Amino acid sequence: MLKLTIRFLLLFTFCQPIVGCGDASEVDEKEDSLLKDSRSLYGDKGFTFPILSTTAREQVSQWIVYDDFEAEAKAINNSSLQSLKDKTERLMVHTDSLSKKIPDTLKTKIITSRLMVVNTRVNLLLQELNKQRIDSVTVQDNIGELNTSISNLVFQLNEKFQKDAIDMAKFETEEKALEKQKRIRDSIFKEELKDQK
Repeated sequence: MLKLTIRFLLLFTFCQPIVGCGDASEVDEKEDSLLKDSRSLYGDKGFTFPILSTTAREQVSQWIVYDDFEAEAKAINNSSLQSLKDKTERLMVHTDSLSKKIPDTLKTKIITSRLMVVNTRVNLLLQELNKQRIDSVTVQDNIGELNTSISNLVFQLNEKFQKDAIDMAKFETEEKALEKQKRIRDSIFKEELKDQK
């Protein structure tokens, strides 16, 4: 029994430094990783969002939170890890506010669905940023998907007002045509009345 205890102690004594060395290198790797992440910039530095048309900009001005949302969305690209987390959290708050306060002129199924996609993309990015081990490739992919979803929202806003302008022009053209037909019909009716007298 004594020999067994001595062997166990010797084995324990030799194994302890080996296991301990592995832990120290893991700590060093984590510190290096954190230092590297603090220096890394995420997102596409050269990415530009589509510009809202003049009409869309006028209508979106009723959507008070939109300007803050747009500023945060543009600031996401080319950010450090901590800055990215902060900006993503603010972007999530703005996206939630946008979803809850859509003006009636903008409340269409397609704009609402695009906004839901943006909200989902923001949540996915935030979820990745809050993980204990952050995968930089996944973060980059999530930022790219977020950029695309925000661009699609802006395209839909522009398209909605472009379609509204086309519909209004058609309506005015049809109204003018009907008015012209009415004048022609009235003049024909007057001529027929003159002929009857």
